[in-house]
Amino acid sequence: MHYCELQITTNFSFLRGASHPDEMVEQATLLGYKTIAITDRNTVAGVVRAHAAGKKKGVRVIPGCRLDLLNGPSLLAYPTTIKAWANLCALLSNGNLRTEKGECHLYKADVFKYKEGLHFIVLLPETLNENFCFEPSFEQELETYKEAFGDRLSLAISRRYNGDDGKQLYRLSQLSDKFSIPLVTTNDVHYHCAERRQLQDVLT
Repeated sequence: MHYCELQITTNFSFLRGASHPDEMVEQATLLGYKTIAITDRNTVAGVVRAHAAGKKKGVRVIPGCRLDLLNGPSLLAYPTTIKAWANLCALLSNGNLRTEKGECHLYKADVFKYKEGLHFIVLLPETLNENFCFEPSFEQELETYKEAFGDRLSLAISRRYNGDDGKQLYRLSQLSDKFSIPLVTTNDVHYHCAERRQLQDVLT
């Protein structure tokens, strides 16, 4: 079984990613990855360059996108068909047309409208509340997503290294059981090598 990194942010996510798409592919090759997914924020602009680099290196690049919504938890979205790719592009176009260049305003209703053929991964809040639980509002949003996406929904599980990882992973497993949503591991990659960490810190 091969590990596939499903959450990679490139420098096509303005002031977020610190590495070019082709650098991500090159590093994936060095690490022996067969498949990676590019998930820039509210854009698929980095996918083309990553795909071209992947063809040269023999790495399969899954097209994807991180959808940062104005009224709900963020989602990773992956088209499973050509029609689904068209849906994702239409969704992003709608968000771009709502606001000034360089921004994309998306709402849950937009995602629900263009959800056909897309698989989603829900991203978690940065921290737990004072009771070391997820906020009730997050659970309500999760239930809404489950009703909308059915079995095309997963929950991201990743370490934040913020002191409460153990508690967060425990609460996450409870949510997974409660809503029958499978867990999937991601590393939330923003740079291809440790030397870019400082640059990423400056950007954000």
